[in-house]
Formats: sequence, C-alpha cells, structure tokens
Amino acid sequence: MKIKVGIVDDHKLFRTSFGLLLSQLDGVEVVFQCSNGIELFEVLKTKMVDILFLDIQMPIMDGFEITPKLNERYPNLKILILSSFNDPYTIERMLKYNIAGYLTKNAGQSQIKKAIFNVYEDGVYYDSQIRGIVKHLQDADYKKDAGLTQKEIEIIKLFVKQYSGREIAEKLHLSVRTVEKHKEIIMQKTGANNFIGAVAYAIIRHYITEDDLL
Repeated sequence: MKIKVGIVDDHKLFRTSFGLLLSQLDGVEVVFQCSNGIELFEVLKTKMVDILFLDIQMPIMDGFEITPKLNERYPNLKILILSSFNDPYTIERMLKYNIAGYLTKNAGQSQIKKAIFNVYEDGVYYDSQIRGIVKHLQDADYKKDAGLTQKEIEIIKLFVKQYSGREIAEKLHLSVRTVEKHKEIIMQKTGANNFIGAVAYAIIRHYITEDDLL
C-alpha cells in the first residue's frame, strides 16, 4: 500500500520536478498535480490523497484561501505546506490553520521523505526553519485561554513525538478509549477540526515548547 500524495503549485517546472522526486520514493504515489486552488477542488471531487503538498503564493486562490476551505470540506486531509517563504509572519499565520507541517522549498529528499512518513502516521513535521518561528511565538504575548489540563498537555506532547493512541494510553496508565475522549475534549477546547489543529494551537499558545517538537 502506497501513501497517496497531491501537489499544488503554480510553477510548472517546480511542480513537475517535485513530482518526479516524490515518485522515486518507495511507498509514495503521486496521484495528481494542480496549478491553483480552483483546479484542486475540481480534482478532489473524484480523487483523494492522504497528504497534500501546498504552495502558498499562487494566482486565483492562494494557500491562505485554500487551507481553511480544505479544513472545512476535507478535515481528514493532511496538509504539508511547501513554500519558499520562511518569514515569521507567513509561518505564524499558517500555523493557525490545521496544517500537518511546513517545509521550505530547499528541503532535501531525505527530509521530504521523513516528513511524508511522519505525517502519514498521524504525526506532525516541521523542518529546522520552524524552530526560530516557534521561539518567536513563545516570546509573543499570547494568552493560554483554552484551559488545557496537565493530562491533556501530556497527550499532545506524546502525540507530537509520534506515539500511537495505544502507546499514549500505556504511558499515562489510561485506556485507549479514555485517550480518544481526551483528544475530543482537546479539539473542542481549542476549536480545532482535527488533532493536528489542536497541536498548532498548543504551539501558538505556549502549551508546548520548542523542545517538545524535537
């Protein structure tokens, strides 16, 4: 079984080259490539993928417009931002959406492969560039207004470190059902559509630190 991926980028040369790079990875299948958001939503009517690589700056409909629509229509679709932008404002803004990770376009093949498999296993992935942005968010004046409990924060931290629901349950001496219930409550408290969104919220609101992403 292969991990199905899609690519949305308006630069044809980059899109084609990136598609070839992904097709060379064992266990990965490139299902479609699109040049803008309108094409993407048409394709998604008939084809679905596990992971979507999404550029930010595009004509017609950019990544900031596409992402919330994807969150609403396809909440289980995992979005990996792949952008040439690495400034704090852009990354901070994208972190507020339910994205599974953020890569810069100078990422190497091994890093891209790691991102795909980490995200597929219900994890999150951020390249080294994101560390400074997380530090920036920690220094910003955000209020911890979700009221997460210590147990809920522990669950988020273990999730970020790629532990499965069963492994989290064993570590915290809980049942798997209780862990899933905690995750539901966390999503309700943070207003997230999925648990990746809850993780992003926890980063922005300082519930988890830069070390927790390592």
